[in-house]
Amino acid sequence: MGKRKRLYTRFFMSLTTISVCCILVLAVVIFFWYRNISIANVNKANRNVLLNTETVFKNYKEIVQNYTMDFYANPNINALMMNGDTSWSDQLYSALSQIKGALVVNQYLENAYIFGVDEPVAMFENMPLSPESKLQLAERMRDSRIVESPFLWDAALNNGTPVKLMTVFYNDRAFADSEYYGAVALTVNLSKLQNNLFTQTEGETTRYAVLDRNGTVLMHSALSGDPLETAMTNQIVDSALEQGSFVYKGGGEARLVTFVYSPKDKLWFMSDTPYKDSIRDISSARNLMITLCLALIAAAAVVSGLISRQMYQPIGRLFGNILHLSGNEEALKRGGDFASASQELEMIGARLNQLKKESDDSALMRWLLSPRRAPDESVKPNMSLGTAGGAYCVCVLAVMEELPAPTLQQICGDAVAQIRTEFSGLAAVQAFHPHEGSAVLILSELHSGSLGDYALYRSNWEALAVGLTQPGVRCALGISGLTDDLSLLKPNYIEAANGLHYVKFLEQRNIVFADDTIHLNSSPVPDSTLEPVLQSVRLPEQRSHIPQAVERLLAVVTGYRIELAIIAVCRLAQELERTAGPGSEIRHSGFLDYYQAISQLQSYDKLRGWLEECCYTAAGRIDGMSAVQSRSVAAEAIIYIRERYNDPGLSLNSLAQKLSLSPAYLSRLIAEEVGCSFPDFVNLVRLEQAELLLVNELGLDIRDIAGKVGYNSSTYFTTQFKKRYGVTPSKWRMSHILRQQD
Repeated sequence: MGKRKRLYTRFFMSLTTISVCCILVLAVVIFFWYRNISIANVNKANRNVLLNTETVFKNYKEIVQNYTMDFYANPNINALMMNGDTSWSDQLYSALSQIKGALVVNQYLENAYIFGVDEPVAMFENMPLSPESKLQLAERMRDSRIVESPFLWDAALNNGTPVKLMTVFYNDRAFADSEYYGAVALTVNLSKLQNNLFTQTEGETTRYAVLDRNGTVLMHSALSGDPLETAMTNQIVDSALEQGSFVYKGGGEARLVTFVYSPKDKLWFMSDTPYKDSIRDISSARNLMITLCLALIAAAAVVSGLISRQMYQPIGRLFGNILHLSGNEEALKRGGDFASASQELEMIGARLNQLKKESDDSALMRWLLSPRRAPDESVKPNMSLGTAGGAYCVCVLAVMEELPAPTLQQICGDAVAQIRTEFSGLAAVQAFHPHEGSAVLILSELHSGSLGDYALYRSNWEALAVGLTQPGVRCALGISGLTDDLSLLKPNYIEAANGLHYVKFLEQRNIVFADDTIHLNSSPVPDSTLEPVLQSVRLPEQRSHIPQAVERLLAVVTGYRIELAIIAVCRLAQELERTAGPGSEIRHSGFLDYYQAISQLQSYDKLRGWLEECCYTAAGRIDGMSAVQSRSVAAEAIIYIRERYNDPGLSLNSLAQKLSLSPAYLSRLIAEEVGCSFPDFVNLVRLEQAELLLVNELGLDIRDIAGKVGYNSSTYFTTQFKKRYGVTPSKWRMSHILRQQD
């Protein structure tokens, strides 16, 4: 009773533990999944706010830019820039009133400057700058192009206080070599502009800010708590992403940081939220999740108890039957049910295997040596049917075709009858049929020397072999040697059985004499014998020779003993598998599988077909791997072209030599991968890079750009560029600049 209780307890504890673990794992997965959703929602909301802030900032910037353009286009201000005449006039008063009105309406505009060709002409300053800063600004106006507006710079007030300013300006310098005729510049007070950009409701804990490329805070919302940490802002500006988020765990509480980068303005818009607020929803659901887990665990325990009871009843009876079947009373008295039942099962299995082996080994011998009742009522062995001391041989016969069992029995019976007829008057024939379609025969001399004529003996067997071969029916014979020693009965049977196996290696042969196999090579088949077949599989141009290579191999291994021949074919099959899968280990179990498969094959045609199928399967796998390797080579070539496009000496021959391939083969691989030839692809990559340089490097002329992307001739570069984009490089660049100004 105690052992039964222990078994039931094990069932119950195992099922309960598995159920609890599954529930806990599911709870953890749900928690983190829901937490990630909560954080993603907070990130999405913050990112939308930042993108909206970026849009508002751009709108303010465009308003200021429009002011500078209007002021610059004012005839009176333009005349003032050209001649520097600041004498009083109605036109001057009207222009200056217009500038002052803009500063009054837009409170975030602090200063306005009108620059002549050589020096500032007029200025309005609500926040006066130091003379040095004004001079620095004038020099910058003279050297800047219109595409560089606006810009951030460090200035100083009259009292020496440093200040970060954003200056918006307008002049006529579209290119670096354009003439300078003066400029109009407006400075923006970032601390005032931030009041228009950011709005924050009461109790809101999310903070927003705008950073420059160095991580300096330019504008921010009403910050609560500590200011933004330098390490946090540096992590933002050092990021390679234009949008992203991360959890910052600085000196204080953890914070969820979201950022957006504006490439055109070179500014970072960021927000940071207390991390605990970003997962507030999941925190509020924590108690509910804990309660649910406890309820599920309780339910799992109840269900486990019911299942354990249902499982134990049949399993307990099964284990009890096993122990009683073994008859081991000691096992019933000691140990747990699991251990005792497992041990007894192993013992029963070992006994059954031993009995089966003994039965298989002795069944034929028991038949051969079974006693018979002689006329004088004495008991004699069957082998004494012939003359005393006469010779005998063993013959193993098998039908080589796959036919229904009754048909196999009929064919086998007819074959045994023909053998009896052929050797009538010479030998007594005893037959044993272990399976349908097979027979073991013992032929013993009827009188001393009746089988002594060896030539007649062989000719009789060979005539039988020819007679047993008919359309649709083929029988094979293995014949042992002649001997008069009854103690060699089993070795003779093995000789005959091996001869039957040897038939599968011989084309158009269905009989093998053990006497013909005695002098066969008993050393292992060398690896060089297998190499022609492996070569025909590995090399695509030799695939058509696979049937001939297999045929030659089977012809060669017929010169070795049957066990060695089968082992050689098994090694070939394993080598084909390893050739088709580089790096795979040879498994011993795989060798045994091959050995068993070859042993079960009965005819030469089936063995040859099986080997050819192995070869073609391996060849198909090799072709599949070659296709993958070809794609890898093509990808490597494309990467090399993209890295070396600016080398004028880049050619198909040089790249093929580097990759150890023929130029024609490499050209085909590249064409299959990118859909165009090698020269067209190189030209495409170069023009794409030239397009970027025309936009980003306005100071470079067309000749320099052609050289940087790998063209020796700027004329050829211009021709190719126009062929692809429809315009010359110069016109394409000018069109891009005008679009930027609009």
